[in-house]
Amino acid sequence: MHMEKGSIIDIEVSKLAFGGMGLARVDGFVVFCDRALPGQTVRAEVAKVKKGFAEARLVEVLTPSPKQVEPFCQHFGQCGGCSWQDLDYAEQLYWKREQVIESLRHLAGIAEATVAAAVPSPVTRHYRNKMEFAFAGALHLGLYERNAPGRVCDVTGCGLLSKKGAAMLNAVRDYCRTFGQPAYDHKTGKGLWRHLIIREAQATGQTMVQLITSPRGDAAKAAQGLSDHLAAAFPDLTTFVHSTRQARVALAVGERIESATGQGFIEERLGKTVFRISPDSFFQTNSLGAQKLYDTAMAAAGLTGTQTVWDLYCGSGGIALYAAARAKQVIGVDSSAMSIRDAKASAGENGLVNCEFVKGDVRQSLESLRVKKPDVVFLDPPRSGTHPEVLAALRLLRPGRVIYVSCNPSTLARDAAALVGDYRVDVVTPVDMFPHGPHVECVLGLVRADAASARK
Repeated sequence: MHMEKGSIIDIEVSKLAFGGMGLARVDGFVVFCDRALPGQTVRAEVAKVKKGFAEARLVEVLTPSPKQVEPFCQHFGQCGGCSWQDLDYAEQLYWKREQVIESLRHLAGIAEATVAAAVPSPVTRHYRNKMEFAFAGALHLGLYERNAPGRVCDVTGCGLLSKKGAAMLNAVRDYCRTFGQPAYDHKTGKGLWRHLIIREAQATGQTMVQLITSPRGDAAKAAQGLSDHLAAAFPDLTTFVHSTRQARVALAVGERIESATGQGFIEERLGKTVFRISPDSFFQTNSLGAQKLYDTAMAAAGLTGTQTVWDLYCGSGGIALYAAARAKQVIGVDSSAMSIRDAKASAGENGLVNCEFVKGDVRQSLESLRVKKPDVVFLDPPRSGTHPEVLAALRLLRPGRVIYVSCNPSTLARDAAALVGDYRVDVVTPVDMFPHGPHVECVLGLVRADAASARK
């Protein structure tokens, strides 16, 4: 079948590909179709044709999937915040596990590992403790549209955010519209409002609102007015933080904290462990899911209280602090000064005296840490994965176990392949932290091939 851009084709969708698009085959030619689900027959318009595959846009569902469900959000389809609301949750878990299996098999050549069933999120709605919203024009505030990333959908309610969080979002939009200044335009460098971040600790109920603006002369006045407005509307707001960002790149990360009301951070609790969370520091976005993730990682590590543990790319110390009660000594390393400050403060809050946290690039910090040779290493890198030099160093250090916690199955598979040989895959467990979206966390446990403690 000849296929070119603009062609209208009818296809039967057989599976979900990595990233969440539906996959179909036409005369052996692969077609990826956005918004298409396995079991559907759809009419699609070809958007791109490349060597070996094409990308298409859904035009019409001709035959629905038996696993289809009714979306629960009024913005679904337009908003790019989540893409699988119309797929049964059990089916979401099935395909996330399949994506982990395929990544390990095709990218790492690891076909013999048994991948456990995906651990479901304890809740599937209103589960996010952090959401980032973008400003645009004069004046929109919400999430980027699904098929037009540069445009912002005015989200008035969200099934991933709490009702209180949605009320705060709407209150911010209303106030900013009355202030009379447009949103920042990263192309021209003009405008005021950039991003809004809402964090809600689910166990403690503490809430942080962070406003990110450009560093204009009227930014302080705008932020103070918004802070006063929210304090009056939401008396239990824990802290309001105003940050500025000069760089044009559209990231929801402040470069400088200009002011803060309240304590300037919030605290979350997982089990018995309390975590401090400051603006721009990393913490898992699904608190109840994070506890499941950490429990899975601890089970893979087999800690007995006698081991020295490293937590590389530790963020605000999530895994390190959680492991401290089960280990002799824990050392966490991260490049973010704010995250390391939070980790140290949390260690003090929890009375943990066996934790050490180091600010620095993981690659450059390993040499100084060698005197405290690890028995177990946790790797929890960003989506881009672990630097090859870090993997090479681990092969030389030869810890008994390496527990890789990943939010990207493809980079997980790539990095696991670099360790297999010296290590064997012990456990692989997907953990769903992102219901209604295609992303999946995964815990992969590696045991040194010659370790006497290797599981049979």
